[in-house]
Amino acid sequence: MEYRQQVNKALENLTDNIDISETRYKEAEGHYKAIGEWLGKDDSPLAPYSPEIYPQGSFRLGTVVKPISDNDEYDIDLVCQLELSKQEVTQKELKQMIGDRLKENKKYVQMLDKKEGRRCWTIQYADGAQFHMDILPTIPEETVFIESLKGIGIPAEWAKYAICLTDKTFWNYDQYDDDWPRSNPRGYASWFKERMKVQYTARRKMIADSMRAGIEDVPEYLVKTPLQRSIQLLKRHRDIAFLDDPDNRPISIIITTLAALAYNNQADLIEALTDIVKQMPKYIKRTNGIVQILNPVNPNENFAEKWQENPDKETKFMAWMIKVQADLEAMIGGDNISKVSERLKGAFGTLAVTNAFSFGDAVYAGTVSVVTNKHPETIIRNPIRPWRSNEY
Repeated sequence: MEYRQQVNKALENLTDNIDISETRYKEAEGHYKAIGEWLGKDDSPLAPYSPEIYPQGSFRLGTVVKPISDNDEYDIDLVCQLELSKQEVTQKELKQMIGDRLKENKKYVQMLDKKEGRRCWTIQYADGAQFHMDILPTIPEETVFIESLKGIGIPAEWAKYAICLTDKTFWNYDQYDDDWPRSNPRGYASWFKERMKVQYTARRKMIADSMRAGIEDVPEYLVKTPLQRSIQLLKRHRDIAFLDDPDNRPISIIITTLAALAYNNQADLIEALTDIVKQMPKYIKRTNGIVQILNPVNPNENFAEKWQENPDKETKFMAWMIKVQADLEAMIGGDNISKVSERLKGAFGTLAVTNAFSFGDAVYAGTVSVVTNKHPETIIRNPIRPWRSNEY
C-alpha cells in the first residue's frame, strides 16, 4: 500500500477511535427519548404544549469527539420545544415549567445539576455513563422573524425551524417581550448536511447496498463523510493544543462552520482536511473592524462575538490554524508511517494515535479484508480495525 493510502487509513481509524461508540450513542439516544416521554406524558402539565425534545450540536451533526480523559464527559445538547408564544410566557416562566416537570420525576430530581445553568437544565448521569445532558427550553420563532430571514436569502426549509430560547442574563428574562435570544439548530443541521450532500448521499447508498436495504433504512449516524471526520480531527487537535489555555480554546461551532464552508465534497480524507485547513481563514470576515463568522441560517448571529471582547481568541485561533497546517504537511510529506505516528501523538493524543496506527502488517502489505463496521448488518471493505460496539 502506498504511503499516502496508509496515512489516509490511519486518519480514518483515528476518527473511529475518537468518535462516540455505537453503544454509547444508543444509550444517550435512549435517555433523551425517555426524558421526552416524561415531559409529554398525558398527565404532564406540559402535555397541552406538545413538548418535543431533539438533539443539537455535535451529537446531531455526527461530529462528536470522545473526551480525552475518562474523568471528562460527553456533553449531549438537547432542545426541548413547547408550542407557546412570547405573548403567553416569559423566558423565566418557560424555563421553570420544564424544570418543575423534571423535578416531579424521582430519578431526574436526583440527577439535576444543583446549580441552574444560564440557559439549560443539566441532567448528570452516573459515572459509568460518562455523559451529561443539557436541556435547552425553547418556543417556536414567530412568523415575522422567519419571513425576515427568507427576505435576506435564507431558504424557507431552513428558516422555518428558527426558535427562541431562555437566557438568565438577557435583559428581559422575566418580562413578556418580543425580544428573545434566538437559535436554529435544525436549520443549521440542514445547512451542514447540504454542504456535504454529494459524499453523504454516496456513502449512505454504499452502506445501503451492503445491507441490501433502502437508503432511508440506513441510520444517519452510520454515515461518516470526510467533512465530519475532518471536523473531529480538528476538534481533537484543538483539545490537545489548548489543554493549558482553555479560556482561548476555539469553540466547536466556529470550527464546524468554517470547515463546512471550506469543504468542497472531496472524497479523500487527506485532500479534504488539507484543503479545509487552508481555506478556513478565508471565511472569517471583518466589517467596520468587527470580526464576523456569521451563522449561515441566521446572519444576525455572529459566532465570533467574543473575539471582539478578547482579541487574543482570534490571534490564538490563527496561530492554531498555522500549527494544524504544519502538522498536516509534515505528515503528508513523510515516507515512514511509524515516524508519522510519533509526531501525531503530540497533536492528537498518545492513546488515540497508538490505537489508530495499530492496524497490523496486513495494512502495510495492502491486504483488504471484509469487516463489520459500526453495525452488525453493515459489511464494507475496510482494512482498518472495525467499530467495536462494546468499546467506549
